[in-house]
Amino acid sequence: MSTLLFSVLLLIPLASAALCAVTRDQRRLELITGVGTALTFLSGIFLTSQVLDKTVVASPNAFFYADALSALLVLIVSGSAFAVALYSVGYLRAHVAAGNLAPGQPRLYYALLNVFTFTMMSVLISNNLGFLWIGSEATTLATAFLVAFYDTKRSLEAAWKYVIICSVGIALALFGVILTYFSSVSVVGVSTTPLNWSTLMSVAKKLDPAVLRLAYVFILIGFGTKAGIAPMHTWKPDAYGEAPAPISALMAGGLVNVALYSLIRFSILVNKSIGTEFSSGLLLVFGLGSMIIAIPFFLMQRNIKRLLSYSSVEHVGIIVFALGLATPLAYLGALLHMLNNSIAKLLLFFCAGNLRLAYGTKIIRRITGAVRIMPFTAGVFLLAVFAITGWPPFGLFISEFTIVSAGFASGNVWPSIVFLAVVAIIFAGFIYYASKMIFGEPARANTEVNASRTTKALFAVLMLALLCLGIFIPSPLLKLLHNAADVLSGS
Repeated sequence: MSTLLFSVLLLIPLASAALCAVTRDQRRLELITGVGTALTFLSGIFLTSQVLDKTVVASPNAFFYADALSALLVLIVSGSAFAVALYSVGYLRAHVAAGNLAPGQPRLYYALLNVFTFTMMSVLISNNLGFLWIGSEATTLATAFLVAFYDTKRSLEAAWKYVIICSVGIALALFGVILTYFSSVSVVGVSTTPLNWSTLMSVAKKLDPAVLRLAYVFILIGFGTKAGIAPMHTWKPDAYGEAPAPISALMAGGLVNVALYSLIRFSILVNKSIGTEFSSGLLLVFGLGSMIIAIPFFLMQRNIKRLLSYSSVEHVGIIVFALGLATPLAYLGALLHMLNNSIAKLLLFFCAGNLRLAYGTKIIRRITGAVRIMPFTAGVFLLAVFAITGWPPFGLFISEFTIVSAGFASGNVWPSIVFLAVVAIIFAGFIYYASKMIFGEPARANTEVNASRTTKALFAVLMLALLCLGIFIPSPLLKLLHNAADVLSGS
């Protein structure tokens, strides 16, 4: 049963990609991708129910593995992919109607979107850390073509920059994987799958501490590059800025979390082997550094999608900072923030996509009076800005409050004060930019571009989710979050 479930999570997006590759009709492409991502999301929900019931679900040969951490990330990523598939329908139709896309481009888009989903799923359910690395590299290849989707000079440049920087990062992560293998093979032997997560955790205390420390440095830089942790974040503004808005949303709501998941897996292993002090210090520095570095680039930004990319750098920093605190409360806050940030980023990039279609530009100063041109999108965008900056009653307020409370409780007073200062500065900057775009006299815009009923319903569901997570977390989700936090604690 478990093997079938894992196979379904991989085969559905892979089959959807294959069908899209041989389909020309756009409506069929939309249907295939919509149904495929919906079934993947439902499979993720079923996997979560199994994990909540059994704690761990693994295939008989231990090749596939899922605990509460895996299940939570599968939910986030598959749900994000489903939301992106729904939004992409109206987004691509508007581009086709405007003559911005060649006849074969929608087919390429939907095929690659499904491949992207497949590669992310492969990372999240792999028990073998070597295959986890392979899946991570595959996500780079799948998204590179999507970053270059518009085939302009800027998009091609962004794609090359993304491939080169992330490939260098992933290559460094490979050194970390090799060193982890070197540390484990003398303990468990070659024949007993020395890179399997379940095997490594059972012998963590016997692994060579010096080798693991060196391995973790490579892992942090490697997967940190993929997650966009500063100063390895330089690919992110270009890639997010040039990719289609739905793909930017999936990179921010899905890909970043997959990279963080890979980093977290190795962090748990290192913490169980040699204690939390080594990884904690590194994560606190990189996390707080990412938040601080994002400030000047954020405050001087002119492009709405690049603005959101630096917001992503900040929020990745928040999650990494929480992981560095290394307390159960901080772990809970980090996981909750991963969920909340994903939902908010989906909304923000979707709204940015609507604004781009209406105004024909991504330049902030050319987008004015949106509330008069497209009131629904403008209203949702403003609420999403309040959500992403941590205002109550939205979910990000709860996750950030949990993290900063854990910081003060663990004795990290000054880092927590800096944390609060950065959040306040980013809030002021975000509100300034949002007010410029939403209010004032309307700039020239294509008033015929309106959100469809499906898009409006999607926006409403995502906004409702952000509100609910700030007021009441359903008991199954709360149990999953606590169980995932226990996994992070090494228990």
